Amino acid sequence: MKCFLQIVFISLTSLLTAQQNLQRATGTYLDDLPGKESFGGNRDVIWSEDFSNGIDGEWLNSEAGGVAFWEFRGPLTDPNLEIGTRGSCLPVGTQGDPIASPTWDNGFVIFDSNWWDNPNNPCSPENFGTGPAPGPHLAMLTSPSIDLSGHLSVALIFNQYMKMYEGETRIEVSANGGPWNIVFTTPQIPNPTLTNDQQYVQISAFAGGQSDVKIRFVFDGLYYFWQLDDLTIIDTYTNDLATRNSTFGDFDLFDISHPTGYEFMEYSKYPDEMAPLLKFSTQCDNLGGAAQTNCRLNVNVLDESNNVIHSTQTAEGFVIPSGSGMELRAGSFQLPSDIGQYRIAFETSQDETEEFEANNRDTLTTIINDVQYARDRYFTSAVFLGPPEFGNSQYEIGNIFLVTTPDLTCHSLSVAVGIGSSTPATIYGAIYSYDFSALTPAILIATTQTVELTPAMFNSYGDQILTNLVFDTPVAVEEGVSYFVAVGSEQGSEFFVCGLSGDALEFTALVKYFPDNWFTLDRIPMVRMNFGPFDGVNEIKTGNPSLSIFPVPSQDIINVSVKDWMHEDFNLIITDHTGRTVDMKTYKKNHMESIQVDVKNLTTGMYDLVIYSNKKRAHAQFIRQ
Repeated sequence: MKCFLQIVFISLTSLLTAQQNLQRATGTYLDDLPGKESFGGNRDVIWSEDFSNGIDGEWLNSEAGGVAFWEFRGPLTDPNLEIGTRGSCLPVGTQGDPIASPTWDNGFVIFDSNWWDNPNNPCSPENFGTGPAPGPHLAMLTSPSIDLSGHLSVALIFNQYMKMYEGETRIEVSANGGPWNIVFTTPQIPNPTLTNDQQYVQISAFAGGQSDVKIRFVFDGLYYFWQLDDLTIIDTYTNDLATRNSTFGDFDLFDISHPTGYEFMEYSKYPDEMAPLLKFSTQCDNLGGAAQTNCRLNVNVLDESNNVIHSTQTAEGFVIPSGSGMELRAGSFQLPSDIGQYRIAFETSQDETEEFEANNRDTLTTIINDVQYARDRYFTSAVFLGPPEFGNSQYEIGNIFLVTTPDLTCHSLSVAVGIGSSTPATIYGAIYSYDFSALTPAILIATTQTVELTPAMFNSYGDQILTNLVFDTPVAVEEGVSYFVAVGSEQGSEFFVCGLSGDALEFTALVKYFPDNWFTLDRIPMVRMNFGPFDGVNEIKTGNPSLSIFPVPSQDIINVSVKDWMHEDFNLIITDHTGRTVDMKTYKKNHMESIQVDVKNLTTGMYDLVIYSNKKRAHAQFIRQ
């Protein structure tokens, strides 16, 4: 999948503060495994279109004004597939990014409202409507007839990348020449941007069992673009619930009952003084063709010995129609302050017989430890390369942390210095008090000693080599106050590259380029707080340990070769494509050359498996089929 740069302007009408002007950081995320949404439980592919041959004659390409049309971007077209949107509202001399779909390199389609209305900068009212087809636009791309007569439960999967100034994009379905029924619309938010995501749309109610089905993609609005690729209609189960975005937090930046906005964020490591109140929820999607009744969320909390220390269920069951979803909650639980690893197991249930159980389960892990407060997912899975215009600017990158206990002092910060860093260069740590709603949100409290970078500090993907940045005097922090905790470099992002791990919640991971240019990040920087002396987790590399996994692809069980660890204790961690930890185990020395790991609760997709001890580490990948 193509690595790409994205700039998204945030428009939030509910809060008229300086923070509404935060832009997503311009730059490149170099991921170990670029993410791709996977919808487990689906069966045969009935029909597909990847536009490798362009928009062929069986498709109907129309626009209300008769001038504008959907365009094919391919290897030999002009403009070609390296170019997304054109026209105004882009930096002079630049073009927009193409979709990052699985088969983007053989072509995709775009309706480029931005260019049709105004092909020239500046992006200003006097230029609006000066293009070959002034907006607003009503552009429709209609598929050829599709025979679904032998399939009662069906869904449409597609990749999209869109941005709109006003209006909506939608998908409509018609069967046997009948009326057009809306099955999908963009979120009803100001200036929506949906960035290179895969969508699943249940269409059984309008298309299941029908012999003459057509799909219509409608751009109905003004400005920017809609890119589409990899359209697929699949045969689905009748009863198929799926969990998504499971969490033991309750983060809502705009909840007026949250004084700072950063209450109940989900952390991967908590110091024992700040053992959290867990609040359980998941997004439950009905991917099947029939309504599901009495839908509930069931949660078990397990300690590191796999003892269930808390069990709960949604108090009331709900009906979820086919193709719909809803958030299910299952109460709260105060996690004990006992040091150790804790696993939170989520599972949805309904009265109907579930036909694909793997995707209605999810597992999260968190750690209670002596001193460290962390939001990242333990091991480096990406790095962030800043844009060239800020390459030599002093900058700071880090996370927002909320302190929930009085009388704590921060002794040091830990950071994973990413591959791509260079020497000579220095880094330092900084703590700011941070108020999201204030005109001046960040006030510097303290900085650490400066540390010179060395190659031994650098993290490759799958590493957790932490460098400590120590304050001359421990910094007193206040209960109920949010802090921006950052690591900076005076030499700039061309010298210091920060390791990242996991996806960041909105406005919780930030980068500041001096003197005062703030941006929000989509990934979590591996920057942590230490409330006491901390030695770090530097690897001791002894040779190249052997790690193999079979069978690949895997189903319920994988066999992992551990002969290089058979005489010592070791840890095993499995992470998904987002960097989220889905399983974590500790093994005592067992003198065995291989172990079996149960992966039947994992959904279909690619996973990373890391084994590490005090002396060595190895990393491998496997596919859950």
